[in-house]
Parts: sequence; structure tokens; C-alpha cells
Amino acid sequence: MKTIWIKSISLCAVLCIGGIIETALGAPLMASRVVGVDTTKLFMNDDIWNKAREESVVLMAQPMVIPRPATTTTALLKVRAVHDGKWIAFLLKWTDAEKSEAGRLGQFSDGVAIEFPVKDNNAPPPVFMGVKDNPVHIFQWRAQYQLDKERGMRTIADLYPNMSVDMYPMEFKDPGKLSGLTEEKRDMFSSGKAAGNPQSYAKKKGVEEIFAEGFGTSAVSASVEAAADGRWADGEWSVVIARPLKRENGSILDVGKSSYVGFAVWQGGKDEVGARKSVTMSWLPIQVVAQ
Repeated sequence: MKTIWIKSISLCAVLCIGGIIETALGAPLMASRVVGVDTTKLFMNDDIWNKAREESVVLMAQPMVIPRPATTTTALLKVRAVHDGKWIAFLLKWTDAEKSEAGRLGQFSDGVAIEFPVKDNNAPPPVFMGVKDNPVHIFQWRAQYQLDKERGMRTIADLYPNMSVDMYPMEFKDPGKLSGLTEEKRDMFSSGKAAGNPQSYAKKKGVEEIFAEGFGTSAVSASVEAAADGRWADGEWSVVIARPLKRENGSILDVGKSSYVGFAVWQGGKDEVGARKSVTMSWLPIQVVAQ
């Protein structure tokens, strides 16, 4: 197993140099070709994952947040990748002493994300969320999305079982009979759903797709073609994220060619959310193996 050490890029370098980036040292991450498996449903199939070389990617605390983190909560991310010519899947493992699934106010979710350039696989934009007219494509899994996938979106009663209310239309078990509200009309009581915000709906695939063209521009895609699954055991997360090699209007990975990838990890129990996370400070090369 090899460790990929990342060159740190100073804030000045990112802001002043713009599109010029540093790439990781060492050999690229290799996505091995597999045959006869459904990569959209891949999880802990050791026979498949053992065919892929594991790389240990060094992460650093995101430096561009205030207050700046004193320590890095996730220093190492173990990564394997396989593809079947149409889809590519990543197995991601990292140490996390507690399982954090968010839900209540002030609670945050564990999570992991993979980032790809959209326009040019040979000359990607800055790894920190891209730049205007040169976007990045992000696939993010969260432990709270895993719950959505397994059980459906949690209700207020699930989160606060001892609450007492006179009327809350979204919590009626049978809104048609009890309140005269259809499911569509009931959504009017959710301001996010009424506005068409993709974040207000259950993440039934366990993952979301995000596009960004710089800081503060992240936009969640209403359509999700990716799939994900995660398990926590003995202080470690194991998460599989699978995506099409060619995503219409998104990032494209070509068999037999190289591109770049970036990673980020959140530990919700350590109050990590949004920009507070552990990240790769530069792009890592990835090779989609032909044979």
C-alpha cells in the first residue's frame, strides 16, 4: 500500500495564481477494470475490491475557514477504485470514533465527497471549488443521506419524540382523511419543497451531485445519476460511491485516459459542516485502466 503525499498550496497561491495548480506526488490512483459485476450496487465485495490497489491519501484541515482548525480530524483516507467500462466505483475508508447522522439542531453529519473537473481533464481548475466558467463536479455522501435511503426522510416526531403540538400538517399519517390535504398540498407547508429546493427532499440514493464555479457557488443538482452506500463499524466508515464514467453536462472519465480527483471528509461529531472539513490540498491524478 502506498501513501500519496500532497503538496500544500498556500492561500496566496490559490488566490493569486488562479488556474495554476499543483498535482499530487507519486503514482496515480488506478481504477481497475472488472467484469461481470454491477458497479451501481457494489459494496463490500472483497473479491472485487481486492483486485484494486489501495492508496492512502493524506488530508489536511481546510485552512480557509474562520476560526482556522487547530488540528486535522481526518488525516488519512484509504481509496480503491474499479470500473466496468460504463460506471466507476470508489471504496473510501476513514477512521471516525463515533457515528454522526445529524438531524436535530446543532448536530452535523459524517460525510465524504469526491470532486472532478468538468471542462478539461488535463488542465483542471483550482481544486477549491473551481472558478467561474470552469466548474467542478462533486459527489457527496452523508450519513444522514444513508438514513434517507434506508428508512426514508425522518420526521419531526422521529427527531423529537417527546414533543407535543396541536397541529402539524406534515406529520399526519393519513393527510387525505385527517386534514383534507393531498401530498402535493401538504408540501406547501415545507418552504423548501414549495421553492423546489433539492435539499428539501429525501436523498433516496444516499448521495447528491453538486456543481460549483468558485467559493459560495455550490448548486445541488435536481437529478442524481450516482449511487452510494455506507457502513460504520468498529470506529471506521466504509463508503462506496458509484457514478457513470460519462455524466451528461457533467464530468467525464475516459477509459484508458487520465484525469484528476479530489477528496473531502467531514466528522459531524467534531462539528464539521460546510467548509469545516479535511481535504486534499491539490488534485490527485487518476487513471482509468483499459484492461
